[in-house]
Amino acid sequence: MYYYKGAFRGADNFIYFKSDVALAESDVVILGEKKYFIESVQKEFLLLQKVGSIVEVST
Repeated sequence: MYYYKGAFRGADNFIYFKSDVALAESDVVILGEKKYFIESVQKEFLLLQKVGSIVEVST
């Protein structure tokens, strides 16, 4: 289990969550109905960007 703390540029509040898999830069995280793009990863801290809609996902 991985525990993360995320934030947005220019915001003072944080999002705390856990994941079964390790997250990396450029991953997309879906929390509830909101989607976030991971801009950068530094240990367990994520810099997030809000995403409007995802058209296509490939692995």
